[in-house]
Amino acid sequence: MSSLKDKAYQNIKFEITIGNLKPGLFLTEEKLSKSMHMSRGPIREALNRLEKEGFVSIIPRRGTMVSNITAQEVKDISKIRELLEPLAAKESFLRISRLKLKEIKQEFIILLSKPENKENKMRFFVLDERFHKLLYEKCGNKKLIDILEDFEDHTNWFINLFLKNYSFKESIKEHLSIIEAIEQKNEDLVAANIILHLERVKNNILSELGQ
Repeated sequence: MSSLKDKAYQNIKFEITIGNLKPGLFLTEEKLSKSMHMSRGPIREALNRLEKEGFVSIIPRRGTMVSNITAQEVKDISKIRELLEPLAAKESFLRISRLKLKEIKQEFIILLSKPENKENKMRFFVLDERFHKLLYEKCGNKKLIDILEDFEDHTNWFINLFLKNYSFKESIKEHLSIIEAIEQKNEDLVAANIILHLERVKNNILSELGQ
């Protein structure tokens, strides 16, 4: 059972990453505690945790602000993912559940035939999270898993903010290419396809951020 501070953390982080709480917006403990029906203590702890992860900035004498996003931050996070995610996938390679992989593959194929509306976009992000976690969750390195999960949340935040016409179908096709490489037992191709996917997403975000 999650604690109140964990619940507050998850709720605030969700509202930020889906774009409901915009960069530059100041958050108050009082308003957040009222909206979530809890005391200010768990809210404060949640905001401190979110600051460490880069989602908010605590500014002395002014309050807590949803962090602004720069092109450099997008590049930095993408570079780290491109280095670490293929490494983690290779470390997990022999232990990736083929049954779970098959299930996710079928869900991707079904979603590929659906319209690109808001509901299906949210379904994609849930499935995308499951897929990426499956690639690295058996790598045997908890620190590495924590870093990748955090940076995947950042990437989805960037997508929700800047890519209003984001084509999840393009990402599904790239994910299916990664799955096919796993089925072919080709570790190097898996790594290469992961990098290609992350590169495309990064370039799309930077293109929109620069406009």
